[in-house]
Amino acid sequence: MPKLEKYHPILTPHYTFDWLTKARVKDVLTLIQETDARQQPTILSVADRINQTMREIFHDQKLVWGITQRTTDQLIGIAGFTPLDLTANTATLTVTVLPAQQQPAVLAEIYTRLTAFATHELGLTQLSVHLSQPDQSLTKIFTELGFSVMTTDPLDFKLTR
Repeated sequence: MPKLEKYHPILTPHYTFDWLTKARVKDVLTLIQETDARQQPTILSVADRINQTMREIFHDQKLVWGITQRTTDQLIGIAGFTPLDLTANTATLTVTVLPAQQQPAVLAEIYTRLTAFATHELGLTQLSVHLSQPDQSLTKIFTELGFSVMTTDPLDFKLTR
């Protein structure tokens, strides 16, 4: 079983996936505030969340990165595999990006890299993605990556290798 703590940074042509501890807590706070209005985090609660995430990574329970633009080093999102079961070779892929970054080209680059990483590097045989609302551009991306629609409300996709 691979040690998850070794999987960083991960690069794409435009983005770096690295530990959340590399990002400023204030930037993670802003990301959470802009992407989930239900939460009302504080700097302290975000710092605790980052520390808990890192503990779970070092115990091989999940694999989560902050996503930064390579040219500006600005945090634009968080992505990873949570939950992750390396014994059953299954995971759920989660990606959260700032509203300004929710563009098809950005999302395609992120999902393409993480799907390849999941199947080739981690050896996952089943990868799921859950969307709270339909999104035609994401549906197109997932279809091109080989995912199948499992349910439509909420929208669930599954990739089986």
